[in-house]
Amino acid sequence: MKKSKLLPLVGHTSRRPAVGLLGTVLGTLALGACSTTGTEAPDLPTPSQLVSQHTQVPTASEAPAVPELVLSGEIVADADHLARVFPRVGGEVLRVGADLGDEVHKGQVLAVLRSPEIAALQNQRTAADADLAVATRQLSVAEQLEQAGLASGQDVHNARKAVERAFGNARTSRRQLGVYDVTPGETYTLRAPQAGYVLEKKLSPGMRFNAADVQAAFTVTNLDQVWVLANVFESDLGRVRAGQAVEITTLSYPNTPLRARIDRVADVLDPESKVIKVRCVLPNPGHRLKPGMHAQVRVLADAPAPIPTETL
Repeated sequence: MKKSKLLPLVGHTSRRPAVGLLGTVLGTLALGACSTTGTEAPDLPTPSQLVSQHTQVPTASEAPAVPELVLSGEIVADADHLARVFPRVGGEVLRVGADLGDEVHKGQVLAVLRSPEIAALQNQRTAADADLAVATRQLSVAEQLEQAGLASGQDVHNARKAVERAFGNARTSRRQLGVYDVTPGETYTLRAPQAGYVLEKKLSPGMRFNAADVQAAFTVTNLDQVWVLANVFESDLGRVRAGQAVEITTLSYPNTPLRARIDRVADVLDPESKVIKVRCVLPNPGHRLKPGMHAQVRVLADAPAPIPTETL
């Protein structure tokens, strides 16, 4: 009986290296797990922390800057303290007592005029005074005749009515001459109605005129307070409002800015320039600001309102 010869299993020797490699990997993983058991795991951010990291509340300094609004303007007289002097009758200018830009006091003579209309009023007054004198004498005579029995009571009554009419006419003539500030003769005087500066002057010596042709012989303005009228374009109208603070500078005093507030915003556009006028009121001590001066008006931006954190 022949002994069978044992042959090695095919593939038996080739599986040993694979088994060894698998053991090595498992051991390595086990050692890694053991090494991390003594170390704390890193903390993960909570949802609220993630929101706070990506949502930042802007501060006032980080808020977007609003472009500065600078307006062109002009110094003008305060219309509430401006007086125009009109000649009530036509005539000839004999003398002018104030020139353009002069400072005048209340009651100062601005011009002396001669007018035929004034002469006619003077004649009417003279005639009215004469009629009053005649009527007064006739009343006295009528009363004496009545006492002597030579005149009736009706005659005395009529004489008294004549005196009343003559007195009324004389009083009217005196009042008319008083309105024109008439001096004896054919002249009358124009006087300053208030203290201030002569802003307009339309009369000159020797000039002949009709009252209807001269709108205002003189314009006198008080400069204790002036207005600043600034121009706002339509596109910038939403950036200005009454009460807003402004800083005003002039070409004459560029290093002396003046603070004021917008007093009024006009309701209509200027038909020629297509701008809205805004008004600022400035005190004018020393009368340094003159009507007609150019002004630059810088609108001061309001402080930005804080953003409430509750809305974030």
